[in-house]
Amino acid sequence: MSAPPPLPPGARAAAERTILIVAGSAAAAAVMLFALAGVLHPAGLPCGWKTVTGLPCLGCGGTRALFLLARGEWGDALRMNPGAVLAAAGVAIAAVYAAGVVFLGLSPWRPQWAARVPWRWLVLGAILANWAYLLAAGRA
Repeated sequence: MSAPPPLPPGARAAAERTILIVAGSAAAAAVMLFALAGVLHPAGLPCGWKTVTGLPCLGCGGTRALFLLARGEWGDALRMNPGAVLAAAGVAIAAVYAAGVVFLGLSPWRPQWAARVPWRWLVLGAILANWAYLLAAGRA
C-alpha cells in the first residue's frame, strides 16, 4: 500500500490552521469545563424529547456525564451516559492522532480491514445500545 500524495503547500497550511483553531477551541473549552466543574451544577435545560414523550432521548444525561468526567468521577460519568463518555474519549484520541498526522507527518492509518467493516451499522448499533441502557436505567 503506497503512501498518499503529499498535500500542496497551501492546503497543508490551511489544514494546520484548521487543526490549530479546532484544537485550541477544544483546549479552551476543556480548561473552562475543568475550572467550572466544581462550581456549576450541570442541570442544563430540560430535554424537549423527554418533556414530550416522557422517555430519555439518545443523548440524555450526556452533558451531566461530561461534567462528571471533568470532575474526575469516571464511574458516575459512565453510569450516567456511557455513550457520551466513549464518544468524548474517541474524539480526544482522534484529535491527538490528527494533530500527529499534520504536524509530525505520521502516515494516515488506513487498515485494509476497515473498508470491509459496516461502520454505519456498528455506530447505529452502539447508539441504540446506549439508548437501551438509558431506557433501562430510567435516565431523567
